[in-house]
Amino acid sequence: MTKETIKTFQYRITQATASQLVVILYDMAIEYLNDACESDSAEQAHNNIYMAQKVIDQLICGLDMQYEISANLFVIYNHMKRSLISASVSLDNNEINRITGLLKKLRASFYEVSKQDDSEPLMKNTQAVYSGLTYSKGGISNETQTDNIENRGFRV
Repeated sequence: MTKETIKTFQYRITQATASQLVVILYDMAIEYLNDACESDSAEQAHNNIYMAQKVIDQLICGLDMQYEISANLFVIYNHMKRSLISASVSLDNNEINRITGLLKKLRASFYEVSKQDDSEPLMKNTQAVYSGLTYSKGGISNETQTDNIENRGFRV
């Protein structure tokens, strides 16, 4: 995952509600698995698969087991982890793509739920980011402005 992608995920996380955070976790796992399929070295592929497994661990930790759907999701997530372990050993891109497909289907469902979530973001006191067009003698340019506090606990 590139530094730019990591920064994008960091920004999305700071602005996310609880249901949007689940969608972001799916996006992260999908990104890691795509990187694993595209990687040139076996070590890099193993690393990306490992990171995808850690994201799935976070999805498992976030389950509220008092609901029946959580038990079903727990079974699916464990299946994904077992499949990724075997795919990591054999570096089977077909298996990685199958798991990516499952993640995309689950992400689509949670994305629909997140569109109905009108709660406030989970994180308070985060950076304000303003983006827009700037007019100058040279023409129109895109500009992004953040407040001047560089690091609010994130390590890059």
